[in-house]
Amino acid sequence: MENLPVLLLWLILLLSLAGLYAGGELLVSGGVGLANRLGIRKVVIGLTVVAMGTSMPEFFVSLFGALKGSADISVGNVIGSNLANIGLALGISVLIRKEVGRLKEVIWDLLFLSAMTALFWAMGMDRKLSPWEGGILFAGLAVYILASSRRKRVEAEETKPLSYPLVLIAGGIGLLSLAANYTVKSGILISQRMGISTLAIGMTAMALGTSLPEISVSLVAAAKREGGIGVGNVVGSNIFNLLGVLGGVSMIKPLAINRNLMVIYIPASLGFTLFLLFLALWRGKMDRRHSLLLLVAYLILMYYLFR
Repeated sequence: MENLPVLLLWLILLLSLAGLYAGGELLVSGGVGLANRLGIRKVVIGLTVVAMGTSMPEFFVSLFGALKGSADISVGNVIGSNLANIGLALGISVLIRKEVGRLKEVIWDLLFLSAMTALFWAMGMDRKLSPWEGGILFAGLAVYILASSRRKRVEAEETKPLSYPLVLIAGGIGLLSLAANYTVKSGILISQRMGISTLAIGMTAMALGTSLPEISVSLVAAAKREGGIGVGNVVGSNIFNLLGVLGGVSMIKPLAINRNLMVIYIPASLGFTLFLLFLALWRGKMDRRHSLLLLVAYLILMYYLFR
């Protein structure tokens, strides 16, 4: 791939991102089917099963980035995705259908995400994330999953065998691993050829690409008036990205954290989350003016990244 022209590398990147999207869709479909057969509530499906599935593109991209020695892609992809999930996925979804902005059901999840983002920011003050710090983050994810599993169940919606969703899950994981490898390879080469920082590539092209499942799920949830899945998917995905992806990857290989992430983008991610928590406690929902504010703030952050 090193000798390919830049335009062809961009084509490979776009095709790889499409593969991440398709793999995420397979994983989400399989996860929702499995959850329905087990009788899990829709908001819990959004916070856990769907969120875990839509976070798998970030996990594979961050893992391959770390293994190839590009921590900026690993960490930048996750922070960029978390910003895109709130600023784009949730922001656009609420503009389309205000019912998606119901935050009352996810107050505790937003409180947990705020605390974990602040903890990650504190851990990164020495500009690195060590295996033991990653282990703490990953343990936080285990606590969250255990607490979510204890939420009230409902009657199972599906009675068919479990084999079909399990096949979808396996296929999604296989496609994600293949697509993530080429996403990282092409992204690194593009940044080298065009003089763009790998952090910028990780936080924009890759972050948006790996956030496509979240954006898709939230938009579909908005269209189908499934507000619980829409907002639950965004909040849950950010929790899985932060604790599962960065925590899990840093346990495998320590991650260096870019100064710009520490000074600007991690605080911005915390600010986005605290803004949602404030709205959840104050009004129990967000409306279109709040979503527009988040969308504009996200676009300003991305403009500053390239400026």
